[in-house]
Amino acid sequence: MFAVVEIGGRQYRVSPGDEIFVEKLNQAEGAEVKFPVLLVSDDSGVKVGKPYIEGLEVAGQVVGDQKGKKLVVFHYTQKKRIRTKTGHRQTYTKVKIANA
Repeated sequence: MFAVVEIGGRQYRVSPGDEIFVEKLNQAEGAEVKFPVLLVSDDSGVKVGKPYIEGLEVAGQVVGDQKGKKLVVFHYTQKKRIRTKTGHRQTYTKVKIANA
């Protein structure tokens, strides 16, 4: 059994017990969050929402926040002696799926 949920404008395929990294949520550690379901597949078949399945939500629990890998952003302009090097680390929230 699995479901496709939408979190922060992105779609994730989840099953019960999965731990996923999503864009940072403003929730405290241990808080319960609910996500709308776009598609669900189980023993009875596949159900597709328009765009969401009414009356069905996937619950998850916030495990904590983590930072992703560091990205190096390098801007270079030739013949002008312009070189700019900066970095970026995206913050993610780890969510454990309770039911799907």
